[in-house]
Amino acid sequence: MMWTRLAVALLFFLSACVPLPGPWGWGRDGGSPAHKGAIQYGEASWYGDKEHGNKAASGEKFNRYAYTAAHKALPFGTVVRVVNLENGKHVVVRINDRGPFVEGRIIDLSYAAGRAIGLDKSGVAKVRMEVLSHPSQRSGSLFHPVYTVQVGSYGDRKNARDVRKKVSRIVRDRVRVESHDSGGDTYYRVRIGHFDNRKEAEKVYRIIRKRGYKADIFVE
Repeated sequence: MMWTRLAVALLFFLSACVPLPGPWGWGRDGGSPAHKGAIQYGEASWYGDKEHGNKAASGEKFNRYAYTAAHKALPFGTVVRVVNLENGKHVVVRINDRGPFVEGRIIDLSYAAGRAIGLDKSGVAKVRMEVLSHPSQRSGSLFHPVYTVQVGSYGDRKNARDVRKKVSRIVRDRVRVESHDSGGDTYYRVRIGHFDNRKEAEKVYRIIRKRGYKADIFVE
């Protein structure tokens, strides 16, 4: 009987030492929520009209047109990818502020970042946030955005491949098809290149738009 009680007590002790499931996923490599690969689900909103030009919590000047965000706990300089689960759009931002302070919301995006995933229209959306890198894991600049031009998103893979072939005749940059799962459905995105600066992406964007495609520019 005594050994049974000791065994039960040991189980309670061990369970207390194991992190309980929560909004954070431990990612591919394990570690803390700030570790590369950690995932969090919740709601995202955008801000910046009143704060533009003021100091963020990190001490740097807040710019509503920069790709930054506010988070309650992640270290300043952490880079995360935020995916809008309602439309599949995503954006990469750097944490430089604290917030949001509304229950259920996990991240506050700058106006530019929010607009990139459609928050300028919906205001709030359900998102998936993944930590891409921690300040201590990088050297040099904290954030190097990469741009890509999306021509369209299709439910049929054949349609996406047909569009890719047509677009490949228009631009020299590599055109690819990427699959994306959203709400149990799979969509096939036709995308063009990875550009180091927005001006290069905008050149391709204008060419594609003139050919009748509804293109968009995404930040990765």
